[in-house]
Amino acid sequence: MEYIAGKNYLREIFSKYWSGYAEWFKGEIREAVKENVEKMLKCRTPQLGFHEYRCPHCNTVRLVPHSCKSRFCNSCGKIMTDNWSEERLTEILKVGYHHLVFTLPWQLRAIILINRKTMLNLLFISVKKSILDWTSAHGYTPGLYIILHTYGSDIKFNVHFHVIITSGGISIDGKKWIESQGGYLMPEEGLKKRWRYNVIHQMILANNKGLLEMPILKKTGKRINIRGLISVISKLQWYVYIGACLLEIGMTVKYVGRYTKKPVLAETRIKHYDSKWVIFSYKDYSNGSKKKVKKMRLYNFMTHLTNHIADKYFRIVRGYGIFSNRTKGEMLSRAKELIGDKTAIKSKEKKSWRERQIDRTGKDPLLCEKCQSAMILVYSCFHLEESHFSKLRIDSPWTIIPSVQFDSG
Repeated sequence: MEYIAGKNYLREIFSKYWSGYAEWFKGEIREAVKENVEKMLKCRTPQLGFHEYRCPHCNTVRLVPHSCKSRFCNSCGKIMTDNWSEERLTEILKVGYHHLVFTLPWQLRAIILINRKTMLNLLFISVKKSILDWTSAHGYTPGLYIILHTYGSDIKFNVHFHVIITSGGISIDGKKWIESQGGYLMPEEGLKKRWRYNVIHQMILANNKGLLEMPILKKTGKRINIRGLISVISKLQWYVYIGACLLEIGMTVKYVGRYTKKPVLAETRIKHYDSKWVIFSYKDYSNGSKKKVKKMRLYNFMTHLTNHIADKYFRIVRGYGIFSNRTKGEMLSRAKELIGDKTAIKSKEKKSWRERQIDRTGKDPLLCEKCQSAMILVYSCFHLEESHFSKLRIDSPWTIIPSVQFDSG
């Protein structure tokens, strides 16, 4: 076993074993997985290039490597989380909110993996209908974000949905804001039943259109009968959680944002790995959040991680009602007017690398450490030839370019 301390663990594991894994599972790996893993392996290396800043008064140079922008990358995932949270906070109405969680029976996991796009889309529809059918019947349209989350602490595939929803909404005629009374959103038991009904109904519709492929049972070699499956899951209790009314929505947005954009596994949880096994820590929420350690076969570990990579262009966060992309401009303005919120709706610009570094360290990374002069951009490239490696103190095409100042003289 190799003990890890202070390294880029996931990148190290995948850089060593990805080629063997890809060969072993040739023809079975989704294109989105290949693309995201390859992006992550190139992140901040000469493969993606860099910006070179130089002090105009001395020989000090700083190289700023380009990042991969992949959600599978732990470094880039943190930035995406922060950006998503900041964007949502600019749209938030000054009203109460509820945080909801919708879960699924484990019997549906294999079907979702086989029919990823069809099943995930119909699940989004089912969450939306379960909420908006009830609010519409009670005379108002709320604002809600539905966020897909596919993993638990033990990194296994476990699809569930987080929802942030306004406590109340715009009346159907658009003339007033209807507030939920006493912090009460809707009956939880009724929501559970609608959730179960909508999922089953949407699955039947998809199956009738020939859009569902059922898993094959190892014992019989035959495909699971959808009628038998529905008979089983229709008798189960489906879990839905409705949280208390939250007046400080900022904390909830950031909390949910962590699940939206963050990588599946924090690298500090990886304890050991070698060519056969990976050992990592996790919290067992079924046992009072007790900390445990899991030992997993290397290729199983890589499969579990990559199962959570979304297909290209698939939206894992979707707004509905007041926050629907199609009507958000008009409805959000109307909602602000009805609740007496006069603050303007304006999109917040994403912070630059320089601004993020100042926020994190309190220092301007583009001030020369020798003479305190502002450094200027003198060169940028998007792929560095090997002939330039030695001059810039880079060992190989896969070396992470250190973003530090050095004397080029």
